[in-house]
Amino acid sequence: MKASAPKRIMLLGAASVMALAGCQEEQAEIVVFDDPATCEASGVDAETCEAQYAEAQAEHEETAPRYDALAVCEAEHGEGACIEDESRPSIFMPLMAGFLMGQLLSGRGFASRAMVPAAGSGFATTDGGTRASSLSGRGNVAASSLTTQATSTRNAAPLTRSSVARSGGFGASRTGGFRAGG
Repeated sequence: MKASAPKRIMLLGAASVMALAGCQEEQAEIVVFDDPATCEASGVDAETCEAQYAEAQAEHEETAPRYDALAVCEAEHGEGACIEDESRPSIFMPLMAGFLMGQLLSGRGFASRAMVPAAGSGFATTDGGTRASSLSGRGNVAASSLTTQATSTRNAAPLTRSSVARSGGFGASRTGGFRAGG
């Protein structure tokens, strides 16, 4: 009877691996653009490009990280990459540098996300969850990253130097990403 115990463990281990493989999230192909003109130049119709850019702009206004000082924002997003929040003077947020766009898995249209500069190099969605090395090219991301919107920061307390340090910086807890390439 003891001789069958290792076989049961091996079968359970194999079943667990197969179950986990079946639980991997579906991937969605995305394209990254810096503006609607480059989107249109890639062959996407102008109306779709404009609509997706507007969607990304609205997301940026609602969810871009806010900081209590220009120096703190620039430390996280790069020198010259931050602006004063028009609705909240003396609060700073990163510029929207571009947008990523992907077709929803259901085939019922597109979804887009705003991209902001990330300190050092590259770009990230406003929650830091998806990163790209450039504002052009294609990549694959978890399908949920197209439909999951970041938490609103519009009226939230701005991030301070100490709160950024405690969290590890913009997007530090995120791991998703891809390398955009032509």
